[in-house]
Amino acid sequence: MKNVFTTLLFFVGITSFSQENQKREITPDRIDAVFSQWDTPDKPGIAVGILNDGKVVYTKGYGLANLEHGVPIGPETKFHIGDLAKEFTVYALLLLEQRGQLSLKDDIRKHLPQLESFPNAITIQQLLHHTGGLNNADVSKVLAGWREEDTFTKNQAYDMIRNQAKSAPEGGSVQRFTDTGFMILEDLIARIAKTSYPDFVSKEIFEPLGMSNSVFDTQGAAIANRAQGYVALDDSFSNSTMNYEHTLVSDVYTTVGDMCLWAKELADPKIGTEQMVEKFDSLSLVDGERVEENNLALYTGGHRFWNFRGAKKLYHVEVVGGYASKLIRYPAYDLAVVIMGNDGAYNGYAGTEASALYIENFLDPSPEGTAKITSKKLSKQQLMAFEGDYWDVANHTTRKVHIANDTLRYFRGAGNESALVPLNKDTFKMITWGEVTVRFDTNTVPKTMDVVVGDDTSHLIAFKADADWTKDLDTFTGKYYAADLDVYYSLKLDHGELVITHPRMEQVGLAPRIPDLFTGDRRHFSSLAFQRDTNGMVTGFQLSTDGVADIWFQKETAQVENLLKTK
Repeated sequence: MKNVFTTLLFFVGITSFSQENQKREITPDRIDAVFSQWDTPDKPGIAVGILNDGKVVYTKGYGLANLEHGVPIGPETKFHIGDLAKEFTVYALLLLEQRGQLSLKDDIRKHLPQLESFPNAITIQQLLHHTGGLNNADVSKVLAGWREEDTFTKNQAYDMIRNQAKSAPEGGSVQRFTDTGFMILEDLIARIAKTSYPDFVSKEIFEPLGMSNSVFDTQGAAIANRAQGYVALDDSFSNSTMNYEHTLVSDVYTTVGDMCLWAKELADPKIGTEQMVEKFDSLSLVDGERVEENNLALYTGGHRFWNFRGAKKLYHVEVVGGYASKLIRYPAYDLAVVIMGNDGAYNGYAGTEASALYIENFLDPSPEGTAKITSKKLSKQQLMAFEGDYWDVANHTTRKVHIANDTLRYFRGAGNESALVPLNKDTFKMITWGEVTVRFDTNTVPKTMDVVVGDDTSHLIAFKADADWTKDLDTFTGKYYAADLDVYYSLKLDHGELVITHPRMEQVGLAPRIPDLFTGDRRHFSSLAFQRDTNGMVTGFQLSTDGVADIWFQKETAQVENLLKTK
């Protein structure tokens, strides 16, 4: 009898605990409150869709889909989702693998004859994890002097890829997000499936899942119920025009309701299998090993992980062409939230706030970044030793450390900085999302700063824009040639500033950072690292930026220039 009573008490206790820790029932007015800033009659807005326990429980629009005609956003309004469409590419490949038509470990040269000249093997899996070693063709196009409005065909993109492959490192060890790999994967799918990529995805994914409002945009096709993308212009908005002169064909317009159906497939597969979803939601592989699961860790295809107050959040986000979209999934809680907007600004925080309404009972009650810290008291004079401008060597960005109100602060840009709380004489805890530690070394010249997030460390070096090495900028002037891009740049001085000129580009101003390294004032010119010979003469520079790494520009000498003239 005692055992029965004890068992009954245990059962009651478990029942009580499960009742306390369950998803909340959320009324529409609470969701409306989250998106109230977009609920206006004269501005672009947002649409939201919520999938809870396998059911689409909420879809609604706020604001206007079209300002000129006063068309409101509704559940059937279609938005451009940009990078989120890569998820369909990944799933299409997993479907073909399930049917035995390919292996993710296949060398892409096996399926695409146009890449047979590649000197190094690149697997499908490496392209999925953005470790194929390929530069982004659309960025390379700009660096080669193509303008945004220029027609850039897929054949021209492949010519550029094959040319750059000659000097590309062997894939697998470096993770660099690039659309080039997904352009190749789209063509690989089409070749294996013996149909076009859009037709395969439409037939094999959209149709069986009932995603009847999901369509591919083929070079500006007329699409019913499409929201116009806008960008803020002072106190008003201007139309944003999508750039169709790129090489990806996965331009998808869809609705929040359809994306909820997609999230449902990933929670309870209908056309795929649980094994497929497990691969889909696997951490990226670098050197054959999964990356550590910490905030911003990349998963297959490009969706990411975030530890949201103790809950595992998987998300994919895009802001492009006046549109902003985010898909958030919580696999452990069978919950997904999708938001799509057309005011050109990031809106993902609202999706996270809406999702928290449902799983609040499971979340850590303390806000992120507010955990109790045992700090060490440092004097203002001690803190002043860490102040200065720093260059992030790997990420090609500038950061500033300064003191405000007796607190050391890490400055990224206007309105974007974090406090640094001292843990000891040279190590600080950054007050931000997740666990971030900052370590200074003031004994080196110049001093350095390491920003540590999990196993990922960013190394930053202090710099002064007027350092002695910047006094002789004339040594960097001259003509430079990049064989990978087949393009010449001229570097010259303009009112004492080093600039890049090219007949089809806007002039790029170069600002000095650490010795022999400059950053440009225009997009895609993040880092120019110059090299010298044993005599100290500049021989060229390596250009690196988001999506492109170490493109070599050889400086022409007078001998080379004369030789070219005689040919």
